[in-house]
Amino acid sequence: MKSGYQFPNEIHSLGKNFIRSYFKPTPESIVDNQIIVIPKFFSEDFCNSLIKSFAKLNLETTPLIKSKDYAARFNDRISMNDFETAESLWNYMSQVLQQEDYGDEELKGIKSTFKSAKGLNSQLRIYRYRKGHHFGKHYDESVVCKLEDKPRGRQGSTRWTLLIYLTGGEEFSGGGTIFYPEIRGAKPLNIHPSKGMALLHKHGDDCLMHEAEIVKSGEKWVLRSDVVF
Repeated sequence: MKSGYQFPNEIHSLGKNFIRSYFKPTPESIVDNQIIVIPKFFSEDFCNSLIKSFAKLNLETTPLIKSKDYAARFNDRISMNDFETAESLWNYMSQVLQQEDYGDEELKGIKSTFKSAKGLNSQLRIYRYRKGHHFGKHYDESVVCKLEDKPRGRQGSTRWTLLIYLTGGEEFSGGGTIFYPEIRGAKPLNIHPSKGMALLHKHGDDCLMHEAEIVKSGEKWVLRSDVVF
């Protein structure tokens, strides 16, 4: 949906601020070519500004439907198509992912992985998980999407899920993003985010089964998109 909502102007300045800033958020590979985190991708102040803005939206609560064909999902959410904001966010993210690696092999590998990426999915999704909210085990599918708001604009297919956690740490308990490796005997990986952390994980045919753990207290806010190739 496109509700006429305008994202805070700060989101359009992230790319310029990255160039001028002394501090550069650095990607970290958690599972090689599968899961990447970027601590402090958003500042705490910017996260709070977004939450204050998002709280004014009419988020809808998904019905708790349990079925063998669909993962149980229970949270508040809204989806908006915004090409301009997606482009601004990608301008910033691409600089983070393609920054100077100074010979670091891990960063070099991350740069190579996203070198051919074209942008972000303009379908931006806002999730709020309150006490008792969760999203059961599932896979994220790859989709074809447009990158420009034009009849014959550029398009591509999504390959990586992008989750930006606007709350984290002790702001909520439970609520981790749990991945289930396909290696026999491997233990599940539960990632409890820090505030402002971005998480990228591969999806489509290469997606790991994962879930959003039930929130026991507090609120988990997430901004989601997808990286398009």
